[in-house]
Amino acid sequence: MFIPVIRVRQRQAPWLALAMLLGLFCEVSQAQTPASDWPMFNRDLAGTRYSPLDQINPSNVAELELAWSYKLGENTSSGSLAGGSEVTPLVVDGVMYATASDRVIALEPETGKEIWRWELGDRGPPSRRGLSYWPGDGQHPARIFFTSNRLLIGLGAKTGEPAVGFSDGGIKTMAASYQGAPFVYGNLVVVGSGSAPGGVRAFDAVTGAQVWEFLSLPQAGEYGDDTWADDNPSNRTNAHHWAFSMTMDAERGLLYTVFESAGPHDYWGGNRPGDNLFANSIVALDIATGERKWHFQAVHHDIWDYDLAAPPGLLDVTIDGEVVPILALVAKTGYMYILNRETGEPVFGIEEVPVPQSDAPSERTSPTQPIPVKPPPIAKVSYSPEDLVTAEDTIERGGVPGAR
Repeated sequence: MFIPVIRVRQRQAPWLALAMLLGLFCEVSQAQTPASDWPMFNRDLAGTRYSPLDQINPSNVAELELAWSYKLGENTSSGSLAGGSEVTPLVVDGVMYATASDRVIALEPETGKEIWRWELGDRGPPSRRGLSYWPGDGQHPARIFFTSNRLLIGLGAKTGEPAVGFSDGGIKTMAASYQGAPFVYGNLVVVGSGSAPGGVRAFDAVTGAQVWEFLSLPQAGEYGDDTWADDNPSNRTNAHHWAFSMTMDAERGLLYTVFESAGPHDYWGGNRPGDNLFANSIVALDIATGERKWHFQAVHHDIWDYDLAAPPGLLDVTIDGEVVPILALVAKTGYMYILNRETGEPVFGIEEVPVPQSDAPSERTSPTQPIPVKPPPIAKVSYSPEDLVTAEDTIERGGVPGAR
């Protein structure tokens, strides 16, 4: 519910600690970012969430102390704590940006002092997950973008005032709500969806005009339409891109988006027979046009709520002497799916494995599911009677058999 900032006792710059995250992936070649900056949700387009800063390290981490904190959940007008926060603050050119309970703020990273604030009033709360920074284009100064339900809002990065020329007074009403961090590339601001119509949309960072749209539920006659055997459009719901952010291969111009399970029911799909594209899928889109280049569905006809909740990380790996551009997607299924990020083809193999079928009335589950050959599961994906806790596995307390 607050931003904690820590520092080493030798009075080194305290805000550098915010960017000291462990990188899980090798960094893909991207535009250079100053080491002290954290300009987007994942820090870079590849989603590494890695900072090269080394001021804080194992030798001095025990000496860190609190420098300041800022309450993100406190409502400005009422003083009440209105809820938690999942925001990843941005740091650009020595200024920190974040969303709070009822406002967006710019802070001095060294002190936590507000540089400016913009309150949303009766428009509703801003996304508690993140915001984005657009550096400007030479004619228009830098802007901060964030969402509030169906609103995409642009503010001047230096002033906190509504961005001049962006839609209606700096506020664009979108077709669907989104509560993640907008993705910025070039002059595009790309947002996902948390309501119908599901999909991904790109807007012009200068004017707010919609540039393209990718709908995650195929329309009649479109690719994927045949994976929904029922012709009733009302049975095609959800498949939203509610993930906090997106990742992108700038060299190939590919944006990687992920989608949740189909609806309207998470655990029953009798009224939506078929594999249900593009639910539970990663879809590579042309960043310029929104055109689908390839897709991979991690779960066919989901009845387990196995949403794809985060975009993939991108990395380059040498395999048999050849550098292969890959992406790694970790899913709720307990598997990691490793694909060639240019083609979508599995790098180490993915097999369609026969799976048990449901006997629920009118349910028609998929006969197979895609299971990676490598790597092995990264979480438990099955159990046997031997895994169940028995009375002999527990400790008796107070004379109650089996009480823990």
